[in-house]
Amino acid sequence: KLEFDKVLQLLSERCQGELGKKAAMALRPYTEYALIVEPLKRVDEMKRAAEGEQPLPMSVYYDLGEWLRMLDISNYVLDAEALMQIYRNLSLVRAVFEWFSEERREACPALAFLLEPLEWDASLAEAIERVLDEEGKVRANASQELQRIRKAMLSRRRALDRLFAQLIEKYRQKGWLTENVESFRNGRRVLSVPAEYKRKIRGIIHDESATGKTAFIEPEEVIPLNNDLFDLQAEEKREIYRIFKELTAKLAPHRQKLERYTNLLAELDVIQAKASLAADMRANMPDLQPEPRLDIRMGYHPLLLLKNKAQGRITVPFDLQLFGQNRILVLSGPNAGGKSVTMKAVGLMQLMLQAGMLVPMDEISEPGVFKKFFADIGDQQSLEDDLSTYSSRLQNMREFLEEADEHSLLLIDEFGSGTDPKIGGAIAEALLREFHRKKTFAIITTHYSNLKVFAFNTKGVVNGSMLFDKEHLAPTYMLKVGRPGSSYAFEIARKSGLPEKVLKYARKRTGHNERALDEMLIDLQKERADLEEKLKEVAKR
Repeated sequence: KLEFDKVLQLLSERCQGELGKKAAMALRPYTEYALIVEPLKRVDEMKRAAEGEQPLPMSVYYDLGEWLRMLDISNYVLDAEALMQIYRNLSLVRAVFEWFSEERREACPALAFLLEPLEWDASLAEAIERVLDEEGKVRANASQELQRIRKAMLSRRRALDRLFAQLIEKYRQKGWLTENVESFRNGRRVLSVPAEYKRKIRGIIHDESATGKTAFIEPEEVIPLNNDLFDLQAEEKREIYRIFKELTAKLAPHRQKLERYTNLLAELDVIQAKASLAADMRANMPDLQPEPRLDIRMGYHPLLLLKNKAQGRITVPFDLQLFGQNRILVLSGPNAGGKSVTMKAVGLMQLMLQAGMLVPMDEISEPGVFKKFFADIGDQQSLEDDLSTYSSRLQNMREFLEEADEHSLLLIDEFGSGTDPKIGGAIAEALLREFHRKKTFAIITTHYSNLKVFAFNTKGVVNGSMLFDKEHLAPTYMLKVGRPGSSYAFEIARKSGLPEKVLKYARKRTGHNERALDEMLIDLQKERADLEEKLKEVAKR
């Protein structure tokens, strides 16, 4: 409901390797301060480094799990593909170690800490470099024997080229060849001969075309050279296998080191993805506190910010502080005014922070750490049990009452809705009272006046509203803490074109007291704020 999975998907898309993508999708919020603050520092350092002239080198790398497991098997021999993937990873690790100069280690201590348990072993990459070139082909000088074999192969090919050229010229003049004069069959070089002339050329017929009109003949003059070349190719394969076996034996004792190198790449991959996402959201490193608290300055809903940015639209920031005595925010205001979006923004930002991601808030923000998260947002109807939406939500409330404590963050959308308003409002107030007693942190959205009154009368519970442009009857999406909000139902109904007589009747049915309650609460809240300010001034004297 908070769309944390969408954030993880965005993160995964920014990763270079499959290991990083999997790790990104598996991210979950931590609940221990120490496990949160260090990852945040690493992302902040990576973001700052990316803004510099030389960002950390990070490119495609490979999941070596399958190959490394094979190293545990006696006499197993890695092939060129496996060796090349290991080499690519080692090359990237080498670039990472080179990037972390003494100066950078001082500038990025949290990132540099990841390298502390590791040492760069240049011998592993060098061993592969002596065997394979950049394209993954075996070097001619990988061994003296291979060098000898390839020289002999080159000599035979040149001799074969000369002899074939002579034969082609000879048989072409006689008209015994097709337009495609030669090809390869069964690894042997052959002439393409029309079927009617195949008895004219002495040699071995290796194949015929599908139509039977062309025969592929190895002339007897080249058979000795082809045999030599065939034997040399077999020798080459055996020697390459021997070289790979020797190289595999060199790598096998370093299996754990190769695994740690790969894990380092995956971890750095996720960190750079977090930094990339943070840069796109203009996210900052807040002053994280170990205790549960909400302190968001100039905060934005992360996904809404990215969406609006892509569309060239402005996103309205919000400020919210819930700590110390104040722990519960009762958020009211018109529909489509931003109540739910703001509540979801707080929940999503907190999940992201505790999963080690920077979020779009000012760096002077001082958010905290929560042990548990609870959310009741939208339709929770269970089709299997055929329970009503309201019954399902009451089951959630029962769970929240049992599990939530002073280290919990509770998010409830349209608190108490789904049944008779008077009964729903009364039950919602009773639940709110219990959450307050348990010192649970909570943000709830509601239209119920009794909850606004409860917030006004109860220390530790504060009203909040989404400001509304009464002149244009349009939401501003601005959060105002300390005052309740009106639904502006009649004003919006009038703008929608409902007949005045309908609205007049509805006003009578609503009653003057109900309509005046919001205005009275706003006035009282202002008077209370003024009085508290005067008391502070007196205390200073």
